Amino acid sequence: MIFIRKRNFFVIIALFVVCSIMTMFLCIDKSKGALKGSYENDNRVIAGLISNAIDNAFLRPITVSETISKDYSTKEIVKVKTREEAEQVKEYAADYLRSLRDGFGYSMVFAVSEPSKAYFTYNGISKYVNPDNDEHDIWYKNFLEAKQPYLLDVDTDEANNWSLSVFINTAVYNDNSELIGVCGVGVDMQELQRLLERYERIYDIKIQLVNENGLIQVDTDASRIEVDTVEIENLTSYSDGEYYYEILPHGSRTITYLDRLDWYLIVQNDNVWSEQVKGIIFPCLICLGVCILLSIIVLQFGMMKEKKD
Repeated sequence: MIFIRKRNFFVIIALFVVCSIMTMFLCIDKSKGALKGSYENDNRVIAGLISNAIDNAFLRPITVSETISKDYSTKEIVKVKTREEAEQVKEYAADYLRSLRDGFGYSMVFAVSEPSKAYFTYNGISKYVNPDNDEHDIWYKNFLEAKQPYLLDVDTDEANNWSLSVFINTAVYNDNSELIGVCGVGVDMQELQRLLERYERIYDIKIQLVNENGLIQVDTDASRIEVDTVEIENLTSYSDGEYYYEILPHGSRTITYLDRLDWYLIVQNDNVWSEQVKGIIFPCLICLGVCILLSIIVLQFGMMKEKKD
């Protein structure tokens, strides 16, 4: 009779322990699913905030550049056909571009004449662009071949102490819709880096802007700009307004296409949702350990009582 009672007692305790373990793993599994969805959603929201901030940062310079391209004075400057004509208008061009620079507050405002190839700045004629013989003028050739109303280009500013800038290059058309030149403004790279740095510090993330080839265009680490690439499969398939979430071996990243810039925003987080699960597993293991310990104590107490009986 004592053996039967003891056996039943062991069965009850064993069932209790098994049920506790199963319940714990079920809770952990459900928590993992909930945390994964919540973590992914949080990263999408953060990427959305950053993309809006970047889009707003470029909205003004793009608008300014487009406005300059339609101005009568700009068209008068860039339509000059020869270097002699360019030299005749350089003082007028310098005064005009200087007023734009001071009025809008950009480090560089420029205009290039397609017929004469004169590169006008607020200092006069900075140079005559020659893409075939000067690597620094390749941007001009690329812009003409792209046949786009405007393009962003990361480059050093020759007329501004070779500082790294993002140029908004905008086409200038005459009344017959023929391209007669290019104008634009330069946004100091440090301004954009400060913007990214603020969000990186707040959310403990890494932010990068890359072109269609994955080449880094904006990064808080200046040494990586126009040097390093980010490996992403089928990058050009990403559409504007959609936030694509990927799990990486050591973190995760959210990617979206910024149509206004024709660049891709990458927000990388080195913390993965599975790390947060550890915060749930540890307390559960403690609770399970306590339950097993209590079960053992109860078992021993029961066995001692049976012996006395």
